Amino acid sequence: MDKRVAAVIIKDNKILLMRRFKNGKKYFVFPGGGVEENESIEDALIREIKEEFDIDISIERLLFQNENQGRQEIYFLVKEFIGIPQLSGEEKERMNKDNQYFPVWLDLKEVFELPNLYPKEAKKEIEKLIKK
Repeated sequence: MDKRVAAVIIKDNKILLMRRFKNGKKYFVFPGGGVEENESIEDALIREIKEEFDIDISIERLLFQNENQGRQEIYFLVKEFIGIPQLSGEEKERMNKDNQYFPVWLDLKEVFELPNLYPKEAKKEIEKLIKK
């Protein structure tokens, strides 16, 4: 089964998400990506976030795992990073009018109200984390 790692990046009561516009649809996702062969899940997350946002992260802990569309997803909490998140890497290169990526900081309270944050299972887990 393919694996995808994702970061739940929280700082100053805000969460960093990727706002997407793709084929006329607007939605939000947790940043991350696929695990390459012979790569640990932690190394994959560090690499993916560096590629997407040009920041160096420190993983605090594993949050949860789920299955989404036949793929195992592993979510980690990140509270410490170096740099200012900005779009970079393949996402920046693939930008066009039908496929857009925007890093966005949202208040944690707003996450509960987002009808278009995917996957829904991850949103539920994040809500549990925030309510603690």
